[in-house]
Amino acid sequence: MNTENDKTAFTADGHPDENQLLLALERELSPEEAAEVEQHLGNCWSCRARSSEMQSGILAFVEYREKRYLPSLEPPPHDFGGFPGKLNRIAAEGKPDGLAFRIWRSIWRFVTSSSQVKWVSATAATMVVVILWTQVLLNPSTVSASEFLARATAAQNPRTQEIDRVSRTAHQSVRISNGQQTVVREFEWTVGSPIPGGRWQMKSEPSTWNAPFTADGFAAWRESVSIRKDKVKRSGDRSTLDTTAVDDLVKEAWLVVRASDFHPLEQHIRFADDRQLDFEELSFQIRTPQRPNSESVAPARIAPNSPTKAPKVESEPTVDLNETELELRYAIFANHWDLGEDLLIGRTPSGVAVSGTASSGDRAASMQSILSGLPNVRISITAPVAVDRPTAPNRSEPGRPPQASSTPLLKDILGRAFTSPEQRREFVDHCLAASDAELSHAWALKKLVDRYSEPEERLLKTESQDKLRGMLRTHLQQLADANAGLDPLIELLPSSRTQEPDVPGNWRASILALFAQAQHQDSLVASLVAGTLANVQDAAAASASLRSVHHAIGVLLAGLNNSEVGSQRK
Repeated sequence: MNTENDKTAFTADGHPDENQLLLALERELSPEEAAEVEQHLGNCWSCRARSSEMQSGILAFVEYREKRYLPSLEPPPHDFGGFPGKLNRIAAEGKPDGLAFRIWRSIWRFVTSSSQVKWVSATAATMVVVILWTQVLLNPSTVSASEFLARATAAQNPRTQEIDRVSRTAHQSVRISNGQQTVVREFEWTVGSPIPGGRWQMKSEPSTWNAPFTADGFAAWRESVSIRKDKVKRSGDRSTLDTTAVDDLVKEAWLVVRASDFHPLEQHIRFADDRQLDFEELSFQIRTPQRPNSESVAPARIAPNSPTKAPKVESEPTVDLNETELELRYAIFANHWDLGEDLLIGRTPSGVAVSGTASSGDRAASMQSILSGLPNVRISITAPVAVDRPTAPNRSEPGRPPQASSTPLLKDILGRAFTSPEQRREFVDHCLAASDAELSHAWALKKLVDRYSEPEERLLKTESQDKLRGMLRTHLQQLADANAGLDPLIELLPSSRTQEPDVPGNWRASILALFAQAQHQDSLVASLVAGTLANVQDAAAASASLRSVHHAIGVLLAGLNNSEVGSQRK
């Protein structure tokens, strides 16, 4: 290869191109360039993976050539090996080229040219084999993005079996880096339960990142992106899901798992401003506490000549449909399918049935794959029918009709607060997303309260009652987080007095009141920042109403956190 290459700068995105990586592998870069590429590879997992794939292809080609191709060639003609020596002797004598020598030299060129053609053909065929090997056999892509994440989530947080009464705990150590700052964080969660704090905070500083490194968090971000592109690939013993997003705070993220069991090993997040966070799992353990009073039971002794008793045959246990339905609802909750999915859960004579149309084909496939493993559960979930999408976005939630757009009531205030159209658009999108998330969790809470009255809850086992309370607490916490996301909007509103809400006497009634307030707040947010044809108030009246509703939600949440549902059962 040519060693006199001009120095080539990195590409526009700050990464070396394929030519530079190949020159680095061939040791044909200058010491300065080689050091620059080596330093970049030490900080960039993506380029390091590309370089490793190129090196694997070269090694595969050399191995095939040495072990397969060269041994298969026919031996050279008799005394062919001595021909170069004869040419050297003739050249050393210094005699002019005669006619016979020129003819012989022409024959040699012809033979060499013919052999070269043979080698070129063989090399081309070998490269085809190498490409097939490295890109197809070593890099299969046989799973969808949804199945990839479902299997990765199950590897980190396997569902607890019904017979397992011991609470297991997962312990994870993660190194988080942005190229300038590195921290090591420790996380833990109860296996089989929702992982607390799993959603990303969208902050690019390692010191402020508090979410554990989980496939569940990656899946939650991916589901929040309306326009995305997924790519699943495998390289050696690792598989990677690379998701790129459009018009999102994160423009690209990729998750690397162990190909054998889909356990996540690395995660990389690239934000819209090109800042990047890299996550590497240092250790992961699932620990089971020892039972202090566990004793082995000795087999019963039978006295000699004692009559033999026939073994007792136990009848098959009756299926508890209450427990089956709760397990189904908990599985739907753990996979975030209780937010925005139109699912219907009902009883059959021998089990529980769940039906409906999923929001996407990938979501339908994931539901079928995971829920089909539950005993006594019948699945009837279909993918949506492809239809032409409306040209304008439609913010519709269960129970809320689509609303056409008009002038936002806070147009003037937003214009003064945000001089840049991009900042104003980003603020509006943030408010609408927070309001949508809050209403989704309010709907999930209402469905659980409607389904499980106090008598219905008492029909469940203690473990199932704890799971039900855990679902309620998680939705309350995430609703509170989404409600806090509207605080910047409240600060823009004109000052006004807030009305103190009436707080119900029990937590179930408080959740129903919370749902009603969340619906009202969502309508007010849409009118103030996006505009709807349902605007029936002026800006001042709508702002005052939003302040009161937002305050009422805070009061209800505080009361619920102090109630029986808000605290862990002892």
